[in-house]
Amino acid sequence: MVDNPATGNQGKRYTADEKAEIVAYIVAYDAEHKRGGMKAASDKYGVSVVTLSNWKKKDKAPRKGKAKAKKVAAKKSVKTTAAPAKMIADNPEAILSRLQAIRSEIHTLEKEYDGLKKKL
Repeated sequence: MVDNPATGNQGKRYTADEKAEIVAYIVAYDAEHKRGGMKAASDKYGVSVVTLSNWKKKDKAPRKGKAKAKKVAAKKSVKTTAAPAKMIADNPEAILSRLQAIRSEIHTLEKEYDGLKKKL
């Protein structure tokens, strides 16, 4: 009997951090170039476009079971934190993804601003 782990038709398994990094890359690329993030990420990371699409959909999908429980809990308890409810509900991967998209948009706007300044 061989002590090696099973290999065969299984593909590479990605951690949540790796998935979040790749999804963030897609979002940032799309923010800068308007489209093509899936293909660019597929080429860069070697992950199929279908898999990337599934990861991106799961990243946006609401948590069905937990959403209702959170609404009920929110009605029963009084909020004591100053953080907005949307920030509490988001997971760290979603926050990172939004942050990278915003940074990319800022970079694009700064380039546009510099170009307009030169025209004056």
